[in-house]
Amino acid sequence: MSNRPSAKTKAIRKMGQGTGADYKPYITTSEFNSQGTTSVIKDWKTGRAVHCLSQGEMYWYYILRWDDTNVDVREQYPLDYTETVNIANEMGFPPPREIMTTDMLATKKDGTEVAYSVKADKQLSKRQMQLLCIEKQYWLNQGTECQLVFKSEMNTILASNIRLVTEFYDAALVFDVVSAIKHKIAIKEIEFDMGFKPIENSDLMKLLEVKNE
Repeated sequence: MSNRPSAKTKAIRKMGQGTGADYKPYITTSEFNSQGTTSVIKDWKTGRAVHCLSQGEMYWYYILRWDDTNVDVREQYPLDYTETVNIANEMGFPPPREIMTTDMLATKKDGTEVAYSVKADKQLSKRQMQLLCIEKQYWLNQGTECQLVFKSEMNTILASNIRLVTEFYDAALVFDVVSAIKHKIAIKEIEFDMGFKPIENSDLMKLLEVKNE
């Protein structure tokens, strides 16, 4: 890693704090030497820059945010260091060396939360498994559901289609018929099966023809 601020600096910058458009992730993509599969995407509902540290995180963010039962999704959410150390000691694991984070924390309409840990595949090291156990127990102690999700099991077609249509969530960005249809899908004025196949312009034009019949 490079350009990584200290925990004290992150606290001063209020990283890992806030909600909605005001949330600042505890870890940002700029902290990594190689950008690799990291990405900064735009939350189409708030305009906030969302820092995803893997392609799987990017896909999962789109899927979570598309679900209107989730009113907020916060990435790279920090866990209380002292509590994670205590949990590690209770489990007989080496304690974490630094503040742990949860990949995604979704807040539901009813105020409940669900924590998600996103992994590329199921081939996990012993240490990864230990840290996942610590993370899950942390959230159980908070009375919060914690789920482990794998990129290999995600509907990547759905995620990619969400990205395509939400580029035109803002009506001011609409410039032609196709982008207008994408806008209406993005604001959910028009229903479209997003998880079946990659969206093509011909599909959107057929959709318009059906709507105008």
